[in-house]
Amino acid sequence: MTLELINTIGLFTSPVIAVVVTLVWQSFKEKRERNKQRKDHLFLTLMAHRRSQPPRQEWVDALNLIDVVFADTPSVLRLWHEYYDLLGSANYREESSKRVHKHLELLSAMAVDLGYRSLSQTDIDKYYSPIAHGNENDLNWRLRTELLRVLSGAQQLVIPSLSPAPIGSEPGLGNDTTTALPQAPPNAGTPASGTSQ
Repeated sequence: MTLELINTIGLFTSPVIAVVVTLVWQSFKEKRERNKQRKDHLFLTLMAHRRSQPPRQEWVDALNLIDVVFADTPSVLRLWHEYYDLLGSANYREESSKRVHKHLELLSAMAVDLGYRSLSQTDIDKYYSPIAHGNENDLNWRLRTELLRVLSGAQQLVIPSLSPAPIGSEPGLGNDTTTALPQAPPNAGTPASGTSQ
């Protein structure tokens, strides 16, 4: 009688236990895969923008997520905190080589954690940036600087003359004419005192 009872209980409970074990395992596996995807995305973002100048917002955002995404990887967290200290250092320019080296160590530790074991620090340090991108960044910087200079009223805006050059003169040899736009008077745009609106 007891053996029959055990067999009956086992017959009804074994499918339930199997379903529970399967659900627990599937949940654990999905969580682990989501965590790996987050780590991969963060690592790829840091790799893609590792030498961007100025630093891209995506790179900054990825750095700020390291504590959460790599919470289960103490070696990455340690290197991130060391790198963070160098980023906020008062001797930012003097510690440039230390910062670059620590950044490489951080990316290397992430690569190892993610299974990219053949990716060396030398590979991580290599990057491609077209000259045109650097030229465009430089031009944008110069345009902003010039615009701020003019808008702040520090100097007049100088525009090359649109009139044709005199016959026999060559542009660029010092005989170009330029026109300076007049600056607005200091009180331009404000009503004169004593007038009603």
